[in-house]
Amino acid sequence: MLTEFIEIKKLRELAGLTQAELAKRVGVSQSFIAKLENGKIDPKFSVIKKIFYELNNILDIKDTANSIMHRPVICAYTDENVIDIVTKMEKNAISQIPVINIENKLQGIIYDYTILRKISKYYSNNIYKLTASKVMTPLPPLISENTSISEIMKLLSTHSVVLVTDKLLHPIGIITRSDLIEFIIKHRLGEPQ
Repeated sequence: MLTEFIEIKKLRELAGLTQAELAKRVGVSQSFIAKLENGKIDPKFSVIKKIFYELNNILDIKDTANSIMHRPVICAYTDENVIDIVTKMEKNAISQIPVINIENKLQGIIYDYTILRKISKYYSNNIYKLTASKVMTPLPPLISENTSISEIMKLLSTHSVVLVTDKLLHPIGIITRSDLIEFIIKHRLGEPQ
């Protein structure tokens, strides 16, 4: 997560703000912004939310979720064993995995840290019986592929991921904070997508 905070420097520069200007808009000191950009502090969530809000207002990108979402979405089934899920996450270098039922409808999401918590709780018991349905957490925000980057930026100021779905709640894409930051940087620098 600290690497995402370090990327704030690039976004701030793309927005044409100095550290002092961003600090004033957010209500923190310039040294706070400097420490944040250098990965020296772990800020309150409310501060990150304000920073993304301010940068969103300035950058005002007109693209949609369709431009940045990852697809296909790698999912786990509700009855899938946690050991298999961890293997799937490692193989695909992902830190979260949506959970679907047999009809491919979203049911929840599993983050790497939720698995860690459950494994430590069940370590003395039979961990091999632990399934996705016992580890998953509630779904993050669900959006359509036509959702604006501006709206996604607002959502990702309070959530680490959003899921893009069709009308039947089937996952068709996933967007993380890192995806958004990378897209904005490339977009503002004029690099092809």
